Amino acid sequence: MKCKKEKVMKHISFLLNDASKPGVVFDLEGTLLYVNNTFHEEFGVEGTGNIKQFIVESSTDIWDEIISCVHESEQKIVDMNIRIDQDRIQAVKVRLMYFDDVHQIIALFDVLHHKDNLAERTYIHAFRNSDSFMAIVDLEGTIHDVNEMHTEFFNVPKDYFVGKDASVIIKLFQEDTDSLIAYKKDIDIYGYAEETKRYERSVEDVRYYHISTFFDSETKTYLIRMDDRTEKMILEERLARSGSLSTVGELAASIAHEIRNPMTTLKGFVQLLKLSANDDALKYLAVIDDEIARMESILSEMLILSKPGLDKKTVFSLELLVADMVQVMYPKALLENITIEQKETDAQSTLINANANKIKQVLLNIFKNAFEAMSSGGTLTTSIELKEAEQLVLRISDTGKGMNANQINRVFMPFFTCKPEGTGLGLPFVLKTIEEHGGSVLVESEVDKGTTFIVTFPLVIAHISGLVLDEKKLLSS
Repeated sequence: MKCKKEKVMKHISFLLNDASKPGVVFDLEGTLLYVNNTFHEEFGVEGTGNIKQFIVESSTDIWDEIISCVHESEQKIVDMNIRIDQDRIQAVKVRLMYFDDVHQIIALFDVLHHKDNLAERTYIHAFRNSDSFMAIVDLEGTIHDVNEMHTEFFNVPKDYFVGKDASVIIKLFQEDTDSLIAYKKDIDIYGYAEETKRYERSVEDVRYYHISTFFDSETKTYLIRMDDRTEKMILEERLARSGSLSTVGELAASIAHEIRNPMTTLKGFVQLLKLSANDDALKYLAVIDDEIARMESILSEMLILSKPGLDKKTVFSLELLVADMVQVMYPKALLENITIEQKETDAQSTLINANANKIKQVLLNIFKNAFEAMSSGGTLTTSIELKEAEQLVLRISDTGKGMNANQINRVFMPFFTCKPEGTGLGLPFVLKTIEEHGGSVLVESEVDKGTTFIVTFPLVIAHISGLVLDEKKLLSS
């Protein structure tokens, strides 16, 4: 008896090791006792239930006859052809091996048209292991399946999608009715559509997903695929800004001499005219003086953008620098009835390595924009916090009129301004300066509620060779 059981175990081991063929163990009533991984992948059947559940009805009589034959006769190994009740696989060849001592049968399946199934398994493997998010949707708009990237892309469970209407995918994005209608129209006409949409995983984690949808006329299903294009979009935005700033700089450098020469001449003649002008003429000459001064101011801002290098950097406390600039703005805040709140930071050190004069100019530009955006009684708030990867994050928030999405997208472009007297060069200078210091600038805004500038700086380690740096001395020096 022991030898017989060992023989059974030997055959079962063979079944387990032969991964190229689907295999199953069941008793004389057809109850499944075990299925190997290949069987599960081919037929989608777990190791429970009855073998007859996935055999077509026309094959069950032949099946029962063969099972009876191997049980009652001396022939314990039988080959037979049956049909399987599956969409993907129908005709199969089966080898049955009956073991009388345990009354169990081992069946090994040779799936016909193996190449087709291999291609399908390859497709399924690609679907499951793709680094893109993928979803399969039927004609009624029901999501049949999604791959494992649902967590990476949207941080939601699989149950959020499977069995639900495809509209749950649309709800994850900010709805754009016109864009959605055009997208659906392209699918109906061409069987294909694509677009890139913005997705906010969190306030500080904004991503851009390229969405493409294919319609398969043979299976009557839609395949939705999303690729993460965030890094590419950010790089393209930076290149666009850099190109704009470079163009402005080149223009400024090339025409500065040509503009300043006639401006100097104009200023000289204006001074001469003032000596012999009457009161009415003096008024007009004063206007000319003001306009010349404004032209010089615009030209100076353009020339700042054209300078590629940084002045000398020093290590200083960002917190103390912000406090100093708040004091500079305090008299103006009193006159305009604006409250300035500087929140205390939890960071043990706020040391950065930068050009203090340029960072002061950055803060003045942002503060000035905030003041101009607020009416009497507004509030300006500053805060500094420590971020991962040794970065300091400075937030400057106002309670002003805010900006819409279009204004936010264009706010750093040269010459874009929402102010009648603005030049549109202040915020491009802010972006250029911060990026030259290895940092970044983000803008969050909501119409009629206010705007927040999020400025990130690389943090300087406060302890060098066991000595603690004095932040106040560093700033004053």
